[in-house]
Amino acid sequence: MKPIYERKIESLLNHYHTLKKAFKWEHHLNLHLVALNYVLNNRTVNPDRLKEAKQFVKQNTGLFSSFRGANLFPICGLVVSENDLGMSRLKSMIENVDLAKKCGFKGGNYLPVALYTLDKVYKGSDTEAFLKKAHDLYKEMKSNHPFLTGGDDYALAILLANSNGRSETIEKNYNALSAVGFSKSNGLQMMSHILTLSDTETQIQANSCMRIYNTLKQNKLKIYSTYYPSIALMSLLPEDNTEDLIQVAQVLKQQKGYKWLGKGMNVLIGSALIAGESVNQIQSGMLSTTLQISIQSIIAAQQVAMIAAVSASTTAAASSAS
Repeated sequence: MKPIYERKIESLLNHYHTLKKAFKWEHHLNLHLVALNYVLNNRTVNPDRLKEAKQFVKQNTGLFSSFRGANLFPICGLVVSENDLGMSRLKSMIENVDLAKKCGFKGGNYLPVALYTLDKVYKGSDTEAFLKKAHDLYKEMKSNHPFLTGGDDYALAILLANSNGRSETIEKNYNALSAVGFSKSNGLQMMSHILTLSDTETQIQANSCMRIYNTLKQNKLKIYSTYYPSIALMSLLPEDNTEDLIQVAQVLKQQKGYKWLGKGMNVLIGSALIAGESVNQIQSGMLSTTLQISIQSIIAAQQVAMIAAVSASTTAAASSAS
């Protein structure tokens, strides 16, 4: 395995264990997610800063706010791991809740990650008009796949609205991916959303994704549809990094705290680490600005998917216990 990924895995493990020690009662998937974000942003875990962010949210939201509950820790970790302006971003996200609802988005576990995505990618001045544009795209997506489209697609609708994505392109990607063998599912829909951020011809994208999937399967890393987005992410990188992904995923599943996550989650984490390194190369001037923006947006989408998975599993556990 390349030395750069050895160092990233070492940092990931250190961050995870630091977080586990400081936040003993947090869901383990939340800890993995936040640790990953610290690695992607090349920052060191600061438990006190995270606790400060959690307190900030509690002081500035109501008891039943979407920012609380299962979302509180991962949202704070997502924001604080980026830079020292985390409180400013949290403030902006909270302030945009009512505007987002006015434009058609509903409250719930997925609204905070949508607002995070909005604050991260939209740099214009007419936030209301942009949110309406994003919600119109979301409605088109839902009209095409009413049983697959839900709140977990809010953030991706915002990402695609920011890149002027079209529902026709999403549908074309979905059908092409299904035709080459991917099972029709929510994961496939998210995969088709991510591929819409690329200018590559649809059939070439679909074939590339299937090639990556088959290579993973041949190396005993067959993944289910929930983790299809990681394949889409890898297919958009400028070089074929599939072998790197296999090595990273195989090493991760041998580590304490990661071996029980499952093949899919380790592939998902590995794809984010590798894409993160591509962003580092872009910042060094090796790749185009357009590709940099695309990769950064896709990493945000991956983070959204992981938060959604944590929220869903936590809610299900609470329901079964009641």
